[in-house]
Amino acid sequence: MRILRGLGAWCRLETQAAMAFRAQMLTSIFGWVVPLAFMALWGFAASSSGVMTPGQTVAYYLVQLVATAITLPAGVIFGFGQAVYSGGLSGLLLMPFPSILAIMAQPVVRAVIGALPLVIVVPILSYTLGADFDVGFPTALAAIGLGVLGWVATLAFCCVCGLSALWMGKWDAILSLVLGIQWIFGGLIAPSVFMPGWLRWAMRLSPLWLSGGGVGELLSGTVGLAWWMPTVIIGWIVALLLLFRWAWPRAMRRFEAVGI
Repeated sequence: MRILRGLGAWCRLETQAAMAFRAQMLTSIFGWVVPLAFMALWGFAASSSGVMTPGQTVAYYLVQLVATAITLPAGVIFGFGQAVYSGGLSGLLLMPFPSILAIMAQPVVRAVIGALPLVIVVPILSYTLGADFDVGFPTALAAIGLGVLGWVATLAFCCVCGLSALWMGKWDAILSLVLGIQWIFGGLIAPSVFMPGWLRWAMRLSPLWLSGGGVGELLSGTVGLAWWMPTVIIGWIVALLLLFRWAWPRAMRRFEAVGI
């Protein structure tokens, strides 16, 4: 309960800070450009592919629009690196809850605030662009549940990558690498159904796919639910959390009061 109260107080502080900067809401809109640009690109391709219809492509990239707004690789990895190299991690280590939670609070809060306009924007775009969410309610509910698990796995993956700041002087290169991996394996560049067979399954078996592209393909009816989806994502969550638990004390041994 003490951890939850401390985390709640930290999130309230970050919410106040984020709301104080009204430009945060406006600048987040620029992040919508990339999914919408790929929507236009694959919308033309889908009409002649026979793999996805234009309506399914619109549905897929509207899901990606939401997914990219709430996934947090830049905030978590960059935030952790900043805390390490500025010495700010020293103060966070004195918190009455795990310091990684304090680092995650800022990107989580800012992502939620930045994604709020999508509550209005996505339904409008769905109607005007003819999105085809070709699934029943049980499948949609299962897809959203898998997406939540994918989000947790992606967050754990980013936390593990963030620890690289304690071993690498150019930790920001890890951020660039992770963003590139997320664009490909998360399905932002293209849905998995358009990829060659080996890359298609590499995407679907990665923890990043179900945090974005997988949910989009399920909700658009492009792929169907399968037993291996929850098995794979739960396996990734367990493996990544165990890896983080193993790496955290080793990383902290490399930390000094003013950085490394």
